[in-house]
Amino acid sequence: MDQQIDISVLVITYYHERYIRKALDSILAQQTQLRYEILVGDDASQDKTPAIIREYAERYPDVIKPILRTENVGATRNGQTLKEKAKGRYIATLEGDDYWLDPLKLQKQWDFLESHPQYVGCCGKCIVVDENDNLDYAATPQFVYNKKRYTINDYIETWQMPGQASTMMYRNIYAQMKPEESSICFTAHRNVSDKTSLLLLLSHGPIYCSNEILSCYRFVRHKGGHNYFSLHYSNPYRHYDMFMYPCRLQTWARKHLGLHAHLGPRKEVRFARFVEETVKEPSLKRFKCLAEMIACSHEPGHYIWYVLKTLIERED
Repeated sequence: MDQQIDISVLVITYYHERYIRKALDSILAQQTQLRYEILVGDDASQDKTPAIIREYAERYPDVIKPILRTENVGATRNGQTLKEKAKGRYIATLEGDDYWLDPLKLQKQWDFLESHPQYVGCCGKCIVVDENDNLDYAATPQFVYNKKRYTINDYIETWQMPGQASTMMYRNIYAQMKPEESSICFTAHRNVSDKTSLLLLLSHGPIYCSNEILSCYRFVRHKGGHNYFSLHYSNPYRHYDMFMYPCRLQTWARKHLGLHAHLGPRKEVRFARFVEETVKEPSLKRFKCLAEMIACSHEPGHYIWYVLKTLIERED
């Protein structure tokens, strides 16, 4: 039966008790004769999320396959486990606080990819909602680059996504990947994997983006919150994290893809912010991070000069 699975839907959750029912219901509401599985990975949530997942798994034992962790490993390692277990020819993703709007999403994207073998994946548009499901039709994710045919050159130039992750479906490239190749999915960053997965996909072909609205993307930012943006903006080392992320991807891409382009156009901004923070609040940890940033930058001379320039121009 495993060989008959057409699509693996991957759902990662973390403190999503308010939202996970809506996410799972939106998958189960898909109108299709395709055989799909729903792999739900919870990263040791301490709220009611695991209990709700168990409830759904008991109701739909042939479809929903829960992976409930007792120890938090980070979003990327959690997600990579689902990719490794996915048996479908195609993979669709949905984070536990987002949900699909179009009940034909899976069927439409399956039909497109079946008839367009030149594309490795496809995606669509999304609507932004807040924690209370209030729609914001004017808002669009700032990390999305609006282009029909998205290639690896677009990735290098813009460092943006062709579509929000919950709108995507792509060929299961992970089934044939070696562990040393796929491990970059969780070693590049503990909680961010969208640019990593995109790099891997684009090494197999372009991605098509339609104008159809397929899903709702939930944007929440609260002090003490458990979602990505809440955690990111409360992290005093976020500029270090987001500088090192493209550096690690660039190192991997040089070794495995022969791709020597510089990734992450905003790296210089991240570096500048971190230098400013280090000058204002110096600490041994920050100096160690700064040294690591320079060593991994692929342009150490450029970044050493920036540090010296900042110190020379510093006003006492």
